Amino acid sequence: MSEPSRNEQFADEFNQRFEALIDWAKANWPEKNQPLVPEDFGASRREIALLLGARLFAGQPYNAGPDPSDGGEQYVNVSPAPWP
Repeated sequence: MSEPSRNEQFADEFNQRFEALIDWAKANWPEKNQPLVPEDFGASRREIALLLGARLFAGQPYNAGPDPSDGGEQYVNVSPAPWP
């Protein structure tokens, strides 16, 4: 199995296990007056996305689309728009 597919398989399994943990936490949360909601896991989801994206696939080329010589964009604006 190639490294990219092994990394993707790991990321998929990690996400499945994390979702199972969230389901378990919601079902077994002891404070029934203040149940867990999806927003309670937002920060965890962002951290996991960083972990599984940037660190797991570090060193692999970013596929930004076709090269300009192949009809792709010559310039991609990555600067944020100014605050109104």
